[in-house]
Amino acid sequence: MEKPRPCDPARFPPESAGRIMTCQVPVVTREATIAEVERLLLTRARDFDSLNYIYVVDAGGCLAGVSIKEVFQRGKRLPVAEVMVTDPVRVPPGADQERVVHLALEHDLKAVPVVDGQGLFLGAVLSRTLLTTLFREASEDLLRLGGVRRSAAMFDHVLRLPVVTSLGHRLPWLLLGLVGGMLAAGIIGHFEGTLAKNLILAAFIPLMVYMADAVGTQMEAFIIRDLAVDPELDFLKYFRRQFLIVALIALITSGVLGALSYLLYRAPRISLVLALSLFLGIISSVITGLVIPYLMRRLRQDPANASGPVATILQDLLTVAIFFLIASWLLG
Repeated sequence: MEKPRPCDPARFPPESAGRIMTCQVPVVTREATIAEVERLLLTRARDFDSLNYIYVVDAGGCLAGVSIKEVFQRGKRLPVAEVMVTDPVRVPPGADQERVVHLALEHDLKAVPVVDGQGLFLGAVLSRTLLTTLFREASEDLLRLGGVRRSAAMFDHVLRLPVVTSLGHRLPWLLLGLVGGMLAAGIIGHFEGTLAKNLILAAFIPLMVYMADAVGTQMEAFIIRDLAVDPELDFLKYFRRQFLIVALIALITSGVLGALSYLLYRAPRISLVLALSLFLGIISSVITGLVIPYLMRRLRQDPANASGPVATILQDLLTVAIFFLIASWLLG
């Protein structure tokens, strides 16, 4: 009843669907009756890692459909092919494990079948593996945002790791942030004259930096997720949509800031500087939040490495430079 099929997860890349799948799942042919499926599960239940789905293959071993345990409410002589789901969600063995997780969540699946380029059924990624992968990927992304390198996020245990090693995992990113902060201070110092004449501008530097960073971080989260779910993402179409959304966010928030600052200070030129700076600062976050992660993906690097401290430093420098260039231009 069960078709032999190749089963060697180790031959697939790390963090791929093929590497995390199991081959120990029930597999029957299209011609098998429901009675035969029941007999298979009763006699070999302990051999399988999961009984959530029964995978139906054709004579060549290609996935034809997926059946569930509710089929046992039907007539025993009925072929399983007549009650199976004929177009199940499936993934290739090279698919990123994060994409598999998102597909399972999107379609409310307990397992996701893995098939090769010819449709040959190889195995399935089970629910417990999906949950473990989801937890690991989420933890890894959160740690990256705090400047903890990928190796530390995945393998290191803080209580077991030597202090010097922990420093090596965290300190380089923070030193990079220190250098970026010094550059930002240098930019501000270059416009000391403008700042001395308009001290109120200093109070708005944190606001400018925060808003641009926040919008950039939102875009990073979206594109990292969407690239994982859809590796063939149409970037130009995606860029246009994101740019439109960011432009609207920039327009609304800069308008609110300009109006509020005018009500507070009754200084039209200061309000114009603040509104225009915030607008352009948020627009510039498209570079750090969208373009850089996409370019890293094109270079076959993990786009999540563009998040966290690196993107923050670059965005801070852009925001400060825009703010003081506009202030110098409009206020002298």
